[in-house]
Amino acid sequence: MFFKLPWFKSKIEHYHDTQVLELDFLVDEFHDAMADIQDPLRTRLHAALISCQSPKDLWFLRGKLFNLISKHHCENVANERVARLDQKMRHFVDHHPDYEPEELPSGPMALLH
Repeated sequence: MFFKLPWFKSKIEHYHDTQVLELDFLVDEFHDAMADIQDPLRTRLHAALISCQSPKDLWFLRGKLFNLISKHHCENVANERVARLDQKMRHFVDHHPDYEPEELPSGPMALLH
């Protein structure tokens, strides 16, 4: 009974499905992955992200993101950031009613050039 007082409520953050199901959520993940990089290529990648209409469009930009990160950091950092992005893209496609999981290639770095 004592723990039902209003000031003892847990402060666990719950993400709403709408936040996870918006394409902007994935675009923000791209921006987070390259936030610490200052390069003209980052500006062009940002412009390309604005025009993306589907997760498949974003998938094709991950190779450019990987190259940008590995240029300014190391390949291991680039692999970690792109792998985290891949997980979020896969989760997005698996849980979004408008997209099919088959839209994204299954290989972790399948489209990397």
